[in-house]
Amino acid sequence: MRTPASKETLTNVWNTLLKIEKALVEKDAAAFELLLSDDFIGAIPTGESFTKAAYIEHHCKTGFGVIALTGADTDTSAVRFYDNTAVVNRRVHAQFKLPAGNIIAYDVQRMEVFVKRENEWQMVSGQGTIVNLLNQARQSN
Repeated sequence: MRTPASKETLTNVWNTLLKIEKALVEKDAAAFELLLSDDFIGAIPTGESFTKAAYIEHHCKTGFGVIALTGADTDTSAVRFYDNTAVVNRRVHAQFKLPAGNIIAYDVQRMEVFVKRENEWQMVSGQGTIVNLLNQARQSN
């Protein structure tokens, strides 16, 4: 059953989400280790799914990957709580650097699930779907 959440609880979940976004852009494996649950399963927009270790390895490769995420906030996202579980539905704007150096931009509809364990929120699952490709690949400057 859905439960009401305090502003503080919403802020705590959202701050965890922002830390994960930062780890994604900065390729910060140590941050991912703390913020993703040990039983994490994630799927990227291509449809590939990963365990925690594989997700971290995939997102921490150098030379390509997500370089920016913008656009989502608590006012434009749906955040629902079920006891110690939070489900976040949101749309973000992503910029992705391809291995050849080209950058593509697109919007991603995200669904992320967080569980509160030992007084900390961790992501247990996340999935993104590309909803529109905004720019054709372009050379980075």
